[in-house]
Amino acid sequence: MHLKKLPIEFFQRETTIVAKELIGKMFIRIIDGTILSAEIVETEAYLPKNDPACHAAIKKTLRNAPMFQNGGILYVYFIYGNHFCANIVTETEGSGSAVLIRAARPIDGIELMQQNRNRTKIEDLCSGPGKFAQAFGLNRKHNYHSLSSEDILIAEFNSYPLDEIITTSRIGIKEGTNLPLRFYLKNSKFISKK
Repeated sequence: MHLKKLPIEFFQRETTIVAKELIGKMFIRIIDGTILSAEIVETEAYLPKNDPACHAAIKKTLRNAPMFQNGGILYVYFIYGNHFCANIVTETEGSGSAVLIRAARPIDGIELMQQNRNRTKIEDLCSGPGKFAQAFGLNRKHNYHSLSSEDILIAEFNSYPLDEIITTSRIGIKEGTNLPLRFYLKNSKFISKK
């Protein structure tokens, strides 16, 4: 696989820009020589200011501390007592921002993803933030993991025109639902929710 890894500077920009531009990029994890990869098709931005749904909105805590690091690391947290969510930290140290990976289209390592998810239908492997993390075997130990590493990274893959990327309000949250901070690939059958 000869894909160009995104430079760490890619993530150290304004969060909504990163969230939109992650659509079409490839998330890659290598486990014991097995390559798992998927094209990111849905993201949500969580902003450092005026965003009540952002984990960093109140103050820095032990849980949200990765969000205050320089962009380009993972922020992985446990939610609803049953699954993990994987976020890409954005902007620069002290900001408190991230992009949630909501859904992706599996490409490589599908058999291992099926085992991890205990599901066979390809459209169901990464079609939600908890499903994505489970398919890739991401958990608390990947919190703070650098995307400049060789085993978890994001690479160039597809580039889509702006009219192929749909912007809507975020879903699955209670506050800040009016903010247009969810982005997904038009007509993708791999997104979490139409």
